[in-house]
Amino acid sequence: MAKRFIVLVLLAVMLFAWEGVSFVAPVKLELWTFVNTHARFFRQAAENFKKIDPEVEVDVKEIEYSTLYDKLTISLQTGVGVPDLVDVEQGVFGRFLKGDIKLVPLNDYLKKSKKTTAIAKGRQVLYTYQGKVYGLEHALCPVVLYYRWDIFKEAGIKTPIVTWNEWIQDGKKLTSLKKFISPTPTFAILLRQRKGDFFDEKGNLVADSPLAIETLKWVLATRDEHKVTEDPPSGPAFWTAVREGRYATLIGADWYAGFIKDNAPETAGKWKAQALPVWQKGGLDTSTDGGTGLCMTVYSKDKDKAWKFMEFAQLTRENAILRYKLTNLFPPLIGAWDAPELRESEPFFSNQKLGALFATVGRRVPQQINTPFTPEWNDIWGNKYWPEVNNRRMSPEDGLKKAADDVRKLMQK
Repeated sequence: MAKRFIVLVLLAVMLFAWEGVSFVAPVKLELWTFVNTHARFFRQAAENFKKIDPEVEVDVKEIEYSTLYDKLTISLQTGVGVPDLVDVEQGVFGRFLKGDIKLVPLNDYLKKSKKTTAIAKGRQVLYTYQGKVYGLEHALCPVVLYYRWDIFKEAGIKTPIVTWNEWIQDGKKLTSLKKFISPTPTFAILLRQRKGDFFDEKGNLVADSPLAIETLKWVLATRDEHKVTEDPPSGPAFWTAVREGRYATLIGADWYAGFIKDNAPETAGKWKAQALPVWQKGGLDTSTDGGTGLCMTVYSKDKDKAWKFMEFAQLTRENAILRYKLTNLFPPLIGAWDAPELRESEPFFSNQKLGALFATVGRRVPQQINTPFTPEWNDIWGNKYWPEVNNRRMSPEDGLKKAADDVRKLMQK
Protein backbone atom coordinates (compact mmCIF):
# COMPACT_ATOMS: atom_id res chain seq x y z
CA MET A 1 0.00 0.00 0.00
CA ALA A 2 2.85 2.35 0.90
CA LYS A 3 4.57 1.63 -2.38
CA ARG A 4 1.42 2.39 -4.30
CA PHE A 5 1.07 5.69 -2.43
CA ILE A 6 4.65 6.66 -3.29
CA VAL A 7 4.07 5.90 -6.98
CA LEU A 8 0.92 8.01 -7.02
CA VAL A 9 2.76 10.90 -5.37
CA LEU A 10 5.57 10.71 -7.94
CA LEU A 11 3.07 10.70 -10.79
CA ALA A 12 1.31 13.72 -9.34
CA VAL A 13 4.63 15.57 -9.05
CA MET A 14 5.52 14.73 -12.66
CA LEU A 15 2.13 15.85 -13.93
CA PHE A 16 2.40 19.08 -11.97
CA ALA A 17 5.86 19.72 -13.46
CA TRP A 18 4.65 19.02 -17.00
CA GLU A 19 1.85 21.57 -16.71
CA GLY A 20 4.41 24.36 -17.18
CA VAL A 21 6.00 22.75 -20.23
CA SER A 22 4.75 23.69 -23.69
CA PHE A 23 5.37 21.19 -26.47
CA VAL A 24 5.76 23.04 -29.76
CA ALA A 25 5.40 21.11 -33.00
CA PRO A 26 8.25 21.75 -35.43
CA VAL A 27 7.63 24.18 -38.27
CA LYS A 28 8.19 22.37 -41.56
CA LEU A 29 9.07 24.66 -44.44
CA GLU A 30 9.23 23.39 -48.00
CA LEU A 31 11.76 24.98 -50.37
CA TRP A 32 11.93 24.34 -54.12
CA THR A 33 14.98 24.90 -56.29
CA PHE A 34 15.91 23.86 -59.82
CA VAL A 35 19.66 23.31 -59.60
CA ASN A 36 21.82 20.92 -57.61
CA THR A 37 24.34 23.53 -56.46
CA HIS A 38 21.58 25.60 -54.83
CA ALA A 39 20.01 22.50 -53.28
CA ARG A 40 23.37 21.48 -51.84
CA PHE A 41 23.82 24.93 -50.30
CA PHE A 42 20.29 25.14 -48.88
CA ARG A 43 20.53 21.71 -47.27
CA GLN A 44 23.72 22.70 -45.48
CA ALA A 45 22.25 26.07 -44.51
CA ALA A 46 19.16 24.31 -43.15
CA GLU A 47 21.32 22.07 -40.96
CA ASN A 48 23.19 25.10 -39.64
CA PHE A 49 19.93 26.98 -39.05
CA LYS A 50 18.76 24.27 -36.66
CA LYS A 51 21.41 25.47 -34.22
CA ILE A 52 19.64 28.83 -34.18
CA ASP A 53 16.06 27.62 -34.31
CA PRO A 54 15.71 23.87 -33.69
CA GLU A 55 11.95 24.10 -34.22
CA VAL A 56 12.37 24.77 -37.96
CA GLU A 57 12.83 22.00 -40.49
CA VAL A 58 13.51 22.97 -44.11
CA ASP A 59 12.71 20.32 -46.70
CA VAL A 60 14.69 21.18 -49.84
CA LYS A 61 13.31 19.73 -53.05
CA GLU A 62 15.30 19.84 -56.29
CA ILE A 63 12.94 19.92 -59.28
CA GLU A 64 13.84 20.12 -62.98
CA TYR A 65 13.67 23.71 -64.25
CA SER A 66 10.62 23.69 -66.55
CA THR A 67 8.75 21.22 -64.34
CA LEU A 68 9.32 23.41 -61.28
CA TYR A 69 7.88 26.57 -62.83
CA ASP A 70 4.95 24.82 -64.47
CA LYS A 71 4.17 23.20 -61.13
CA LEU A 72 4.63 26.49 -59.28
CA THR A 73 2.28 28.30 -61.66
CA ILE A 74 -0.50 25.78 -61.06
CA SER A 75 0.03 25.56 -57.30
CA LEU A 76 -0.05 29.34 -56.88
CA GLN A 77 -3.29 29.51 -58.89
CA THR A 78 -5.00 26.77 -56.88
CA GLY A 79 -3.37 27.24 -53.48
CA VAL A 80 -2.67 23.50 -53.38
CA GLY A 81 0.78 22.05 -52.78
CA VAL A 82 2.50 25.43 -52.67
CA PRO A 83 6.05 25.65 -51.26
CA ASP A 84 6.87 28.12 -48.51
CA LEU A 85 10.01 29.25 -50.30
CA VAL A 86 11.08 28.93 -53.92
CA ASP A 87 14.05 29.83 -56.09
CA VAL A 88 12.79 31.92 -59.01
CA GLU A 89 15.25 32.22 -61.89
CA GLN A 90 15.36 35.70 -63.40
CA GLY A 91 14.19 34.58 -66.82
CA VAL A 92 10.81 33.40 -65.49
CA PHE A 93 10.36 35.88 -62.66
CA GLY A 94 8.06 38.07 -64.77
CA ARG A 95 5.63 35.17 -65.14
CA PHE A 96 4.69 35.60 -61.48
CA LEU A 97 4.16 39.36 -61.59
CA LYS A 98 0.92 39.28 -63.57
CA GLY A 99 -2.48 39.72 -61.91
CA ASP A 100 -2.71 38.90 -58.23
CA ILE A 101 0.92 38.44 -57.21
CA LYS A 102 1.33 35.41 -54.97
CA LEU A 103 4.84 36.27 -53.77
CA VAL A 104 5.36 38.12 -50.49
CA PRO A 105 6.88 41.64 -50.64
CA LEU A 106 9.96 41.62 -48.43
CA ASN A 107 10.33 45.37 -47.90
CA ASP A 108 9.05 45.40 -44.31
CA TYR A 109 11.17 42.41 -43.34
CA LEU A 110 14.27 44.01 -44.86
CA LYS A 111 13.55 47.30 -43.13
CA LYS A 112 12.99 45.67 -39.74
CA SER A 113 16.24 43.70 -40.14
CA LYS A 114 18.06 46.86 -41.29
CA LYS A 115 19.14 45.11 -44.47
CA THR A 116 17.34 47.15 -47.11
CA THR A 117 20.65 47.97 -48.80
CA ALA A 118 22.53 44.76 -47.90
CA ILE A 119 22.46 43.43 -51.46
CA ALA A 120 24.17 45.27 -54.32
CA LYS A 121 21.65 47.62 -55.91
CA GLY A 122 22.21 46.33 -59.43
CA ARG A 123 21.14 42.85 -58.32
CA GLN A 124 18.29 43.82 -56.01
CA VAL A 125 16.62 45.72 -58.86
CA LEU A 126 16.29 42.41 -60.70
CA TYR A 127 13.77 41.19 -58.12
CA THR A 128 12.00 44.48 -57.52
CA TYR A 129 8.73 45.40 -59.21
CA GLN A 130 6.79 48.63 -58.64
CA GLY A 131 8.94 49.34 -55.59
CA LYS A 132 8.34 45.97 -53.96
CA VAL A 133 11.17 43.50 -53.37
CA TYR A 134 10.07 39.92 -54.03
CA GLY A 135 13.33 37.97 -53.96
CA LEU A 136 16.81 37.80 -52.47
CA GLU A 137 19.51 37.19 -55.07
CA HIS A 138 22.02 34.33 -54.84
CA ALA A 139 24.88 35.80 -56.86
CA LEU A 140 26.46 39.08 -57.85
CA CYS A 141 26.89 37.81 -61.44
CA PRO A 142 29.68 40.18 -62.55
CA VAL A 143 30.81 39.35 -66.08
CA VAL A 144 34.53 39.10 -66.79
CA LEU A 145 36.79 37.93 -69.60
CA TYR A 146 38.27 34.48 -68.99
CA TYR A 147 41.31 33.87 -71.18
CA ARG A 148 43.83 31.18 -72.04
CA TRP A 149 47.17 32.76 -71.18
CA ASP A 150 49.07 29.99 -73.01
CA ILE A 151 47.24 30.73 -76.29
CA PHE A 152 47.78 34.46 -75.78
CA LYS A 153 51.50 33.83 -75.28
CA GLU A 154 51.71 31.75 -78.45
CA ALA A 155 49.91 34.45 -80.46
CA GLY A 156 51.79 37.37 -78.90
CA ILE A 157 48.69 38.88 -77.28
CA LYS A 158 49.35 41.10 -74.28
CA THR A 159 47.06 41.66 -71.33
CA PRO A 160 45.02 43.33 -70.12
CA ILE A 161 42.99 43.88 -73.26
CA VAL A 162 41.62 47.36 -72.67
CA THR A 163 39.01 47.91 -75.39
CA TRP A 164 36.76 45.74 -77.51
CA ASN A 165 38.48 47.10 -80.60
CA GLU A 166 41.79 45.78 -79.26
CA TRP A 167 40.06 42.45 -78.58
CA ILE A 168 39.02 42.25 -82.25
CA GLN A 169 42.51 43.11 -83.45
CA ASP A 170 44.00 40.48 -81.12
CA GLY A 171 41.53 38.00 -82.52
CA LYS A 172 43.02 38.46 -85.97
CA LYS A 173 46.37 37.28 -84.60
CA LEU A 174 44.79 33.90 -83.94
CA THR A 175 43.79 33.24 -87.55
CA SER A 176 47.06 31.51 -88.41
CA LEU A 177 46.59 29.26 -85.36
CA LYS A 178 43.09 28.32 -86.57
CA LYS A 179 41.54 29.57 -83.37
CA PHE A 180 38.90 32.16 -82.50
CA ILE A 181 39.13 34.91 -79.92
CA SER A 182 35.73 33.81 -78.59
CA PRO A 183 32.38 32.26 -79.43
CA THR A 184 30.03 34.93 -80.81
CA PRO A 185 29.39 37.28 -77.82
CA THR A 186 26.03 37.33 -76.09
CA PHE A 187 24.00 40.35 -77.20
CA ALA A 188 22.32 40.95 -73.83
CA ILE A 189 25.62 40.95 -71.92
CA LEU A 190 27.15 43.62 -74.14
CA LEU A 191 23.97 45.69 -74.20
CA ARG A 192 23.92 45.83 -70.40
CA GLN A 193 27.59 46.74 -70.34
CA ARG A 194 26.58 49.81 -72.34
CA LYS A 195 23.94 50.49 -69.66
CA GLY A 196 21.12 49.47 -71.97
CA ASP A 197 18.52 46.74 -71.54
CA PHE A 198 15.40 45.33 -73.18
CA PHE A 199 13.11 47.28 -70.82
CA ASP A 200 13.64 50.62 -69.10
CA GLU A 201 13.04 51.39 -65.41
CA LYS A 202 9.39 52.28 -66.10
CA GLY A 203 8.74 48.93 -67.73
CA ASN A 204 8.69 50.25 -71.30
CA LEU A 205 10.04 47.90 -73.96
CA VAL A 206 13.12 49.54 -75.53
CA ALA A 207 14.70 46.50 -77.15
CA ASP A 208 14.63 48.16 -80.60
CA SER A 209 16.46 51.30 -79.44
CA PRO A 210 19.34 52.70 -81.52
CA LEU A 211 21.75 51.48 -78.83
CA ALA A 212 20.38 47.94 -79.01
CA ILE A 213 20.52 47.88 -82.82
CA GLU A 214 24.08 49.20 -82.86
CA THR A 215 25.19 46.65 -80.27
CA LEU A 216 23.62 43.73 -82.12
CA LYS A 217 25.26 44.83 -85.37
CA TRP A 218 28.62 44.89 -83.61
CA VAL A 219 28.09 41.38 -82.22
CA LEU A 220 27.35 39.99 -85.69
CA ALA A 221 30.25 41.91 -87.22
CA THR A 222 32.73 40.11 -84.98
CA ARG A 223 31.68 36.93 -86.77
CA ASP A 224 30.77 38.03 -90.29
CA GLU A 225 33.06 41.00 -90.95
CA HIS A 226 36.08 40.55 -88.69
CA LYS A 227 35.82 36.74 -88.60
CA VAL A 228 37.30 36.49 -85.10
CA THR A 229 34.32 34.71 -83.51
CA GLU A 230 32.03 31.89 -84.54
CA ASP A 231 28.68 30.50 -83.46
CA PRO A 232 29.78 27.67 -81.18
CA PRO A 233 28.57 24.08 -81.37
CA SER A 234 25.86 23.19 -78.90
CA GLY A 235 25.85 20.76 -76.02
CA PRO A 236 28.87 18.60 -75.20
CA ALA A 237 30.55 19.56 -78.49
CA PHE A 238 31.03 23.09 -77.17
CA TRP A 239 33.05 21.92 -74.19
CA THR A 240 35.05 19.64 -76.45
CA ALA A 241 36.01 22.74 -78.43
CA VAL A 242 36.94 24.56 -75.21
CA ARG A 243 39.09 21.65 -74.05
CA GLU A 244 40.83 21.59 -77.41
CA GLY A 245 41.66 25.30 -77.17
CA ARG A 246 39.50 26.50 -80.04
CA TYR A 247 38.63 29.71 -78.12
CA ALA A 248 41.19 32.02 -76.53
CA THR A 249 38.60 33.81 -74.38
CA LEU A 250 35.20 33.14 -72.86
CA ILE A 251 32.87 35.93 -71.73
CA GLY A 252 30.98 34.91 -68.62
CA ALA A 253 29.75 35.73 -65.13
CA ASP A 254 31.31 34.56 -61.86
CA TRP A 255 29.41 31.27 -62.00
CA TYR A 256 30.93 30.53 -65.40
CA ALA A 257 34.26 29.84 -63.69
CA GLY A 258 32.63 26.77 -62.17
CA PHE A 259 31.35 25.68 -65.58
CA ILE A 260 34.86 25.86 -67.02
CA LYS A 261 36.32 23.86 -64.14
CA ASP A 262 33.61 21.20 -64.33
CA ASN A 263 33.57 20.80 -68.11
CA ALA A 264 37.20 21.39 -69.09
CA PRO A 265 39.28 20.00 -66.21
CA GLU A 266 42.16 19.23 -68.60
CA THR A 267 42.75 22.96 -69.03
CA ALA A 268 43.56 23.57 -65.36
CA GLY A 269 46.33 26.12 -64.86
CA LYS A 270 45.91 27.58 -68.36
CA TRP A 271 43.26 30.16 -67.51
CA LYS A 272 43.25 33.66 -66.06
CA ALA A 273 40.61 36.39 -65.99
CA GLN A 274 40.41 40.15 -66.37
CA ALA A 275 37.76 42.86 -66.37
CA LEU A 276 35.79 43.15 -69.60
CA PRO A 277 37.30 45.25 -72.37
CA VAL A 278 35.45 48.58 -72.53
CA TRP A 279 33.62 50.24 -75.41
CA GLN A 280 35.66 53.38 -74.92
CA LYS A 281 38.39 54.25 -72.43
CA GLY A 282 36.90 55.03 -69.05
CA GLY A 283 33.76 53.04 -69.84
CA LEU A 284 32.12 50.30 -67.76
CA ASP A 285 34.35 47.24 -67.50
CA THR A 286 31.78 44.62 -66.51
CA SER A 287 28.22 43.50 -67.17
CA THR A 288 25.79 41.02 -65.65
CA ASP A 289 24.32 37.71 -66.72
CA GLY A 290 21.93 35.37 -64.96
CA GLY A 291 20.42 35.48 -61.51
CA THR A 292 18.12 33.62 -59.15
CA GLY A 293 16.18 35.00 -56.22
CA LEU A 294 14.82 33.15 -53.22
CA CYS A 295 11.14 34.12 -52.80
CA MET A 296 8.42 33.53 -50.22
CA THR A 297 4.91 32.57 -51.32
CA VAL A 298 1.78 34.05 -49.77
CA TYR A 299 0.76 30.51 -48.79
CA SER A 300 3.74 30.02 -46.49
CA LYS A 301 2.49 28.41 -43.29
CA ASP A 302 4.78 30.54 -41.09
CA LYS A 303 6.03 33.68 -42.84
CA ASP A 304 8.09 34.91 -39.89
CA LYS A 305 9.99 31.64 -39.66
CA ALA A 306 10.35 31.54 -43.44
CA TRP A 307 11.83 35.04 -43.39
CA LYS A 308 14.25 34.12 -40.62
CA PHE A 309 15.58 31.30 -42.77
CA MET A 310 15.73 33.56 -45.85
CA GLU A 311 17.65 36.16 -43.88
CA PHE A 312 20.02 33.52 -42.52
CA ALA A 313 20.67 31.87 -45.89
CA GLN A 314 20.82 34.93 -48.13
CA LEU A 315 21.89 37.85 -45.94
CA THR A 316 24.56 36.58 -43.54
CA ARG A 317 28.28 36.73 -44.13
CA GLU A 318 28.83 33.14 -43.02
CA ASN A 319 26.42 31.77 -45.62
CA ALA A 320 27.73 34.06 -48.35
CA ILE A 321 31.10 32.42 -47.79
CA LEU A 322 29.58 28.94 -47.59
CA ARG A 323 27.70 29.44 -50.87
CA TYR A 324 30.85 30.62 -52.65
CA LYS A 325 32.76 27.55 -51.47
CA LEU A 326 29.97 25.19 -52.52
CA THR A 327 28.81 26.82 -55.75
CA ASN A 328 31.40 29.41 -56.96
CA LEU A 329 28.68 32.08 -56.81
CA PHE A 330 30.23 35.35 -55.68
CA PRO A 331 27.83 36.88 -53.14
CA PRO A 332 25.73 39.97 -53.85
CA LEU A 333 25.93 40.66 -50.10
CA ILE A 334 28.12 43.77 -49.86
CA GLY A 335 29.18 43.02 -46.29
CA ALA A 336 30.90 39.81 -47.38
CA TRP A 337 33.07 41.18 -50.16
CA ASP A 338 36.11 41.70 -47.95
CA ALA A 339 36.05 38.16 -46.56
CA PRO A 340 39.50 36.50 -46.94
CA GLU A 341 37.76 33.23 -47.86
CA LEU A 342 36.46 34.89 -51.04
CA ARG A 343 39.94 35.98 -52.08
CA GLU A 344 41.89 32.77 -51.97
CA SER A 345 44.16 31.75 -54.85
CA GLU A 346 42.51 29.54 -57.47
CA PRO A 347 44.91 26.84 -58.75
CA PHE A 348 42.70 26.18 -61.77
CA PHE A 349 43.03 29.84 -62.75
CA SER A 350 46.82 29.97 -62.45
CA ASN A 351 46.60 30.85 -58.74
CA GLN A 352 44.79 34.08 -59.53
CA LYS A 353 42.53 35.45 -56.79
CA LEU A 354 39.32 35.50 -58.82
CA GLY A 355 37.28 36.69 -55.85
CA ALA A 356 39.31 39.90 -55.70
CA LEU A 357 38.51 40.55 -59.37
CA PHE A 358 34.80 39.82 -58.85
CA ALA A 359 34.68 42.15 -55.85
CA THR A 360 36.39 44.95 -57.77
CA VAL A 361 34.22 44.91 -60.88
CA GLY A 362 31.19 43.80 -58.86
CA ARG A 363 30.85 47.25 -57.35
CA ARG A 364 30.03 48.47 -60.84
CA VAL A 365 27.64 45.71 -61.97
CA PRO A 366 24.88 47.38 -64.02
CA GLN A 367 21.25 46.91 -63.14
CA GLN A 368 19.09 44.43 -64.99
CA ILE A 369 15.41 45.24 -65.42
CA ASN A 370 12.75 42.57 -64.98
CA THR A 371 9.08 43.07 -65.87
CA PRO A 372 5.94 40.93 -66.21
CA PHE A 373 6.66 40.71 -69.95
CA THR A 374 10.33 39.80 -69.80
CA PRO A 375 9.51 36.10 -70.35
CA GLU A 376 7.46 36.99 -73.45
CA TRP A 377 10.35 39.05 -74.81
CA ASN A 378 12.82 36.24 -74.17
CA ASP A 379 10.54 33.75 -75.91
CA ILE A 380 9.57 35.84 -78.95
CA TRP A 381 13.01 37.30 -79.57
CA GLY A 382 14.98 34.18 -78.72
CA ASN A 383 12.87 31.61 -80.54
CA LYS A 384 11.25 33.51 -83.39
CA TYR A 385 13.38 36.44 -84.53
CA TRP A 386 16.93 35.92 -83.28
CA PRO A 387 17.38 32.76 -85.42
CA GLU A 388 16.31 34.77 -88.48
CA VAL A 389 18.74 37.60 -87.68
CA ASN A 390 21.55 35.27 -86.72
CA ASN A 391 21.24 33.39 -90.02
CA ARG A 392 21.17 36.70 -91.96
CA ARG A 393 17.65 36.17 -93.23
CA MET A 394 16.58 39.38 -91.46
CA SER A 395 18.42 42.56 -90.56
CA PRO A 396 19.09 43.44 -86.90
CA GLU A 397 16.81 46.49 -87.28
CA ASP A 398 13.91 44.47 -88.67
CA GLY A 399 14.34 41.60 -86.23
CA LEU A 400 14.40 43.77 -83.12
CA LYS A 401 11.56 45.99 -84.40
CA LYS A 402 9.28 43.05 -85.26
CA ALA A 403 9.98 41.29 -81.96
CA ALA A 404 9.37 44.51 -80.01
CA ASP A 405 6.12 45.18 -81.86
CA ASP A 406 4.88 41.65 -81.12
CA VAL A 407 5.57 42.04 -77.40
CA ARG A 408 4.08 45.55 -77.28
CA LYS A 409 0.83 44.13 -78.65
CA LEU A 410 0.75 41.63 -75.81
CA MET A 411 1.49 44.39 -73.30
CA GLN A 412 -1.41 46.47 -74.60
CA LYS A 413 -3.83 43.62 -73.90
